[in-house]
This record gives sequence, C-alpha cells and structure tokens, in this order.
Amino acid sequence: MKVLKRYANRRLYDSDTSKTITLEDVAKMILQGEEIRVIDNLSGNDITPKILGQTFLKVSLGQRNEDFSNFMLTALIRETGRDISALFERLVLGGIGSGYLNQERVERIIQSMVELGDLKSEDFGSYRDDLLKNLAMRASEKKDQILKDLEKLSETLSKSGEQPSISEISDKIKAVADRLQEKPRVKTLEKESDGT
Repeated sequence: MKVLKRYANRRLYDSDTSKTITLEDVAKMILQGEEIRVIDNLSGNDITPKILGQTFLKVSLGQRNEDFSNFMLTALIRETGRDISALFERLVLGGIGSGYLNQERVERIIQSMVELGDLKSEDFGSYRDDLLKNLAMRASEKKDQILKDLEKLSETLSKSGEQPSISEISDKIKAVADRLQEKPRVKTLEKESDGT
C-alpha cells in the first residue's frame, strides 16, 4: 500500500518518490492497481475517502461527462442512505473492484457494516460466505474464459498459413495478460472459500 501525505497547502506528497503529486497522479496509481492511503500531515488522520472522492470528481469531470458524474454520485448517495450491505454485494458481484478484494478486506468491510449497524452481527458469517462463494464462481468463469481465449489464440496461430506479425501476436498476448492481471487476487478468494 502506498502511503501519501497531504500538507497544509493541500498538496499531496509521495514519500517514495519525494515528489508532490496531483489527483490525476492518484487516479493513475489506482488504475495501475495500487492501493493508497492518505494521511493528513498535521493531524495524522486518515483522509483517504476524502481524497478518493476528490479524485473521482476530478477524473470524471475531466472527461466532461457531467451527466454521468451527476448520475453516479447521486446514485451512490441514495444507495448509501439505504442498504449498504446490498450495495456492496451488487458492486462486487457486478465486477466493480472485485479483482482487488481478498478475504481479509472483505471481512473488514463486513465487520464495519456490523459495527455501524448496517448488518446484523448474526448475519456476518452467511453474508461473507455467500459473497465469497459468488466471487469464487466469478473467478472460475473468468479462468474458463481466459483458457478459451488462449486456445483461440493458439488455434489462430497454428491455422494461419501466414506468419502473424510480431505486433499482432503481441497485441493478442497483451489482451490475455490484461485479463490474467486480476486473476491472482480472485483466485485466492476461490481457494479460501473452498476451504483449501
């Protein structure tokens, strides 16, 4: 996890690179799979949610799609005012962020729902187990799709009388590699939910 600091002048600082960074830089880190934590330098408080919210607004408004930004933020506000556990389940099962979850993080999120009264403590185990089971099924489906894609690539290369160019092969391999990048995190959940 990358720890960033925010100073009184509202600048963000990456101590790993000894440089100030922008919200766009934060967005790039997240898109590259980094987990971030932002600490206010004066108070020592964790202000990660605030910075992530600012980053989302900066990125979505930067794409000049105000209708989408308004819809997304309005929907999130409405949903978080209702049933957090149902929203979390829909997000994860819809594939939003599921590649970056592990069992420990899922349990921490669910525990915070219990502590905040969004989920009954007696429902913790069944909610967690159902979520992990569904994540494992998604991971299995993704694994099957990746294997099919690799098989298609292999068939295409062997059937083709012409030798494909290096860039064509590279593009196809990159597409499969992009899918594989999310696989290890989900695979861990698949194994853990199976009890192996």
